[in-house]
Amino acid sequence: MSFEEVLQDWSKVFLRNEYEEWTVKIDPEIESDFACIALFMDYKTAKSSGEEKEVFEGMKKASLIILDFLEIQIVDNPKEKQIQLIKKESTRVRDKKLAKEIWG
Repeated sequence: MSFEEVLQDWSKVFLRNEYEEWTVKIDPEIESDFACIALFMDYKTAKSSGEEKEVFEGMKKASLIILDFLEIQIVDNPKEKQIQLIKKESTRVRDKKLAKEIWG
């Protein structure tokens, strides 16, 4: 799937109702392939919500792990009417920094 196809599928699920006028903004620091993966995982997680609870929870956990690994966070910005993909420090990087502070 191309990025455009993933974005289109994602938009059909998320940019509805009160979000219909919203747009998607991707931080320029995020590689387009990573943004595509992030949107695809978010889309797949939402689509799995109608399945068994275990399937949905598994998809949700996997999605969060992958987003953390890619150092991406998906946030709502009501002021700008945007869903934003922003760069975020992963927990593994944060944990390394914390360990270095504590133990040197």
